[in-house]
Amino acid sequence: MSTVTIPDALRETIQQYHQEHLLDNWDQLDDDSRIKFLKTLSEIDYAELARLIDVTLSDSTSSSALSIEDRISPLRQVVRLPRTDAEKKNRQLARQRGQNLLDNSKVGAILVAGGQGSRLGFPHPKGMYPIGPVTDRSLFQIFFEQLLSLSNRHNASIAYFIMTSDATHDETEKFLQEHNWFGYPPEDIYLFRQGKMPAVDDKNGKILLAKPGEIAMSPDGHGGMLQALKKSGLIDQMQTRGIEYLFYHQVDNPSVRICDPVMLGYHVQHDSEMSTKVVSKRTPEEKVGIVAELDEVQQIIEYSDLDKELAELRDKAGRLVYWAGNIAVHIFNRTLFEKLTQQGKTLPIHIAHKKVDHINENMESVSPEQPNAYKFEQFIFDAIPQAENPLVIEVDRASEFNPVKNATGEDSPETSRAALNKQANSWLQQAGYKTHPEATVEISPLIALSAEDLCDFDLQINQNDQEILIIPESEEDQ
Repeated sequence: MSTVTIPDALRETIQQYHQEHLLDNWDQLDDDSRIKFLKTLSEIDYAELARLIDVTLSDSTSSSALSIEDRISPLRQVVRLPRTDAEKKNRQLARQRGQNLLDNSKVGAILVAGGQGSRLGFPHPKGMYPIGPVTDRSLFQIFFEQLLSLSNRHNASIAYFIMTSDATHDETEKFLQEHNWFGYPPEDIYLFRQGKMPAVDDKNGKILLAKPGEIAMSPDGHGGMLQALKKSGLIDQMQTRGIEYLFYHQVDNPSVRICDPVMLGYHVQHDSEMSTKVVSKRTPEEKVGIVAELDEVQQIIEYSDLDKELAELRDKAGRLVYWAGNIAVHIFNRTLFEKLTQQGKTLPIHIAHKKVDHINENMESVSPEQPNAYKFEQFIFDAIPQAENPLVIEVDRASEFNPVKNATGEDSPETSRAALNKQANSWLQQAGYKTHPEATVEISPLIALSAEDLCDFDLQINQNDQEILIIPESEEDQ
């Protein structure tokens, strides 16, 4: 006879919120399945879920009576790419200020790495994807080498907080361990899992079961990072380590400049709680969220919410009025994390109408052809309206944003590798080296993070070589 039973308090809560169907097949489960199911059931916030279901099913999520056109306005707090001597001098001062923060171990980094490479035909965590133009260095290796280079330069510890998901956690951890964390100190690496929320039936709000004893769960969005950090004790760990600023990036962009001193310097200079990097949109139609002001509050607006007329609106100089494309690179004050995870504080919940496989009341598997369920998620950029003095910083797309999102076309492995190669070639030429016009070049971040760094080395470059690999001597024999 099984000794695994449902606690009375949990059973009462499930019944109170009209989700008792979850327990219909309890007697058919073995003890291991019961233990896992109880853990999932006990982690659900039924009161919050009931609130979301009521809001969703009553359709009270409709937008303000005022259209976006009546509410939107251009950015005010923004640092554009420097053009004047004064702007270039200020940029250098910002760099120095950011370097001082790194020198004093005031900075940590956060990587969002919960996604898989399914869209790329790569059945593994996306961070494992090979992207180096010569060596097929993985995205993870590029990021870790950047951080190791920075920590060595500044003689400082830079904690790296990596958010995985149930789908990527174990394989990510194994991959990093097998590669000895790419030389990065294990004591400075913190892996934590993204949270999940149940999917609910779009007609009656019932939580869907994937199979008996297993709820149909979905990731709670990159905004769920805040509660995941808090639940895992990592916000307290940040405070213990003396970290005041967190650099945030996502796993698909190998051109990201992790813990960029210039961005850090501007962030502090403007006394901002949250700063965001942007690039100028390629075209009005580019499918990227834009940073603007809505009701005089800075925030990110989804491209689908911007009608054609607004997207194409230009100023007197012919430039797009709403030009600032979000590239998901931010800096947060640690104190903002603390504020947003206090009792009663939360980011807005976004509702998505999706197709979700499940079992019906007869325990039959159902694969719907049309959306049948609501999923709930949070977006980290929704912290912007709650931050003091949010800042936007424009960067050069070619240098800092070459993501691996699509299997082909724009933002694909092909375009990303080409961009990495072009930049490496450019760095060599700026440092005074001549290369073959069609050379494929890869430079380890442990050697250089900029063209200026290459001036410190006496590199043996043959301009006839069509493949050039610049890595530390310790790697050459591997």
